Amino acid sequence: MSDVIIFGLPPSSYVRTALMVCESKGVAYRLQPVDFRDPAYRAQHPFGKMPAMQHGDVTLYEALAIATYVDEVLDGPALQPADPVGRARMLQWVSATNDYIYDSVVRHCVTERFVKPMRGLEPDTDLIAAALPRITEHVSIMDDALDGSDYLCGAKLSLADLFLAPVMHYLAATPEGRDLLPSRKNIVAWQSRMADTPKFDQINSLG
Repeated sequence: MSDVIIFGLPPSSYVRTALMVCESKGVAYRLQPVDFRDPAYRAQHPFGKMPAMQHGDVTLYEALAIATYVDEVLDGPALQPADPVGRARMLQWVSATNDYIYDSVVRHCVTERFVKPMRGLEPDTDLIAAALPRITEHVSIMDDALDGSDYLCGAKLSLADLFLAPVMHYLAATPEGRDLLPSRKNIVAWQSRMADTPKFDQINSLG
């Protein structure tokens, strides 16, 4: 069967998650950059977001659907716990990342620190300051969850880690992350383990 094609732009944390899933599975893939202004892209993602995926006759959009498909259909190490409780906890963390952590970290900090300056705009430091208590709380929750555990769902890498890792990589590059993260020993150890996953640095430096 043909390679997996991931449609999206490299800076997206969700695109990075999809690429990390493929790498962790050892799946052949290629990244196809997209133009969101092109109506033809709606054939891949009718909501005009990213990522989308094509694998032979199968087309999917949204990172969780893509990650689950790649893990369950293609050969390679399993990225979901085998037991129902473990899978539920994995989905709990994917949901928490998508609904809470992404919002506080990416929308209210990373976008201000990186995206706006690329567009010639000044970061809104008041917005960052207002989000900092939530970011701090979320970082503490993550650090507690990793206490005594190599990964979010136990001893093995799962989709939960692959969703969270690109977001935390971005946070670590901000002034706020440089202040918050070094004292969280469990997160620091986890980030070191994530950095050892296949092509982590290459994927998370794409721009």
